[in-house]
Amino acid sequence: MAKAVFEARAGEKVFAERVTGDCWKSPKQTISRQVSGKVYFTDQRIAFMASGLIGTESVSWEIEMKDIQSVKTCMTPPFFPFGVLITMKDGEKYKLALMKRGKYVDWISQHIS
Repeated sequence: MAKAVFEARAGEKVFAERVTGDCWKSPKQTISRQVSGKVYFTDQRIAFMASGLIGTESVSWEIEMKDIQSVKTCMTPPFFPFGVLITMKDGEKYKLALMKRGKYVDWISQHIS
């Protein structure tokens, strides 16, 4: 299977693209582990595209802004203040590690319904 590639939808406004980050938790991951990649933020969704050569499509994901319940800062292992915890309306959780996380948390907070 080909590596996941981000493509903006028609009419979608991109806030930030190719933001370097790590995913520490997603519903696809059975255990919390660090997966490096790029994050894309738009007015409609957040997408994480894992980097690497093999198996990246299995840990890449995208979520719709309308499905996000809440967002808050958190710690990432071992005790780094880079975490962004996104909780979905269905209870699923996503944890990203991002530099300058405050601007992304603020932006997500302003765009969730």
